[in-house]
Amino acid sequence: MSISQAQAKAIADGFLETLGEEKTTTEGLPVIEAILLKYGADFQKQAIDNLNANNSIASGNIADIRFQVTKFGTIYTLSMGYPKSEPASKYWDFVNQGVKGTKNIKADNKTPYAFKSNKKSIPISVVEGWLKYNKLKTVAVKKYSKLGVELKAIDSKKSLAAAIARSIHTKGLRSTRYFDKARDSVFGADFQKIMNAALGFDVEIKITQIVNEIKDGNNDRK
Repeated sequence: MSISQAQAKAIADGFLETLGEEKTTTEGLPVIEAILLKYGADFQKQAIDNLNANNSIASGNIADIRFQVTKFGTIYTLSMGYPKSEPASKYWDFVNQGVKGTKNIKADNKTPYAFKSNKKSIPISVVEGWLKYNKLKTVAVKKYSKLGVELKAIDSKKSLAAAIARSIHTKGLRSTRYFDKARDSVFGADFQKIMNAALGFDVEIKITQIVNEIKDGNNDRK
């Protein structure tokens, strides 16, 4: 959920220095930046909660969501996501929007992504990472027969990962919308109105995804 107008106004009212000077918090940050960083922290928490609820964390990388506030003239920008140097920047949107399988039943039709039909599996290493992160164990099981045909039991993480990788390629990767839902929840229709009311004047604010390295000090991570 978004911070309320009362919470935003409390930040603005509670940390003002003398009249005529720039409004700042006790940490020395301009009030606008302090409120935006609060929104960024709320977004970060909501997105990670969504990932955990969907059991979608294959490694710690995707949970390492960054946010930063920058200012250019009178325009403030709150950027959120993953810098290009981070591994999660290459695959987070697959988890967010989903990926259609060759016989898709998992991803919704709105996703722009789809697995290639000339392949039979996603990289096994990806699934192995998920198994390791979630500490899933396999138990050796004796071979058994069904209708006179001997079947191989899944008796190792390698074979289990291979089976899951083939299944994902066929059925698709489920659309979680963990990022989109967090953004919509935290930055609702009243976001700009709340900011203007808290600050007492209109300010232009942009919400974007991080595309470059975080270089300034006004950023945070989990």
